[in-house]
Amino acid sequence: MKRVPYAVLALLLLLLLPGASAAQDVQSLIDQGIQHSQAGRYDQALQAFDQALKLKSNDPALITFKATVYYARGNNAQAMQLCEQALKLNPSFARAYYQRGMIYQAQEKYREALPDLKKAKTLGYGIDPDFIALMEQKAAGQK
Repeated sequence: MKRVPYAVLALLLLLLLPGASAAQDVQSLIDQGIQHSQAGRYDQALQAFDQALKLKSNDPALITFKATVYYARGNNAQAMQLCEQALKLNPSFARAYYQRGMIYQAQEKYREALPDLKKAKTLGYGIDPDFIALMEQKAAGQK
C-alpha cells in the first residue's frame, strides 16, 4: 500500500525534471544571447535565441530578444517583423511595443513610434517620461 505513493512521487519527478531542465536550458540560452548581444556578437546572440526558440517556440519575450538583436544590427525590417509576431502572440507584451516604437524612432517615424512607446509605458515598461515628451515634440513637428 505504501508503494503506490512512492510510485506516484517517482512518476511525478520523472515528469517534472525534464521540464525543469528545459526551463533552465532556455534561461541559460537567454543569458548567453544577452551577453553576446551586449558584447556586439550578434551572430552568436541570434544562435542562442534561435536555440531557445526551438525549446519554447511561442515565447514573445524570446522573439522580442531576437528582434532587439536585429535592431542593433540595423536590420529594422526583420526586427519589425519579429515585434509583430510577438504582439500577435501576446497583445499586452510591453517590451514588443517598446522595441517596435524604437524601430520607428530610428526610422524617424515619430508619429508611429509615439503610440507604441505610450502603450509600452501604460503596460508597465519603464520609459522615461522625458523621452515620451521628446517623441511628442518630434511627432508634432512631422507632417
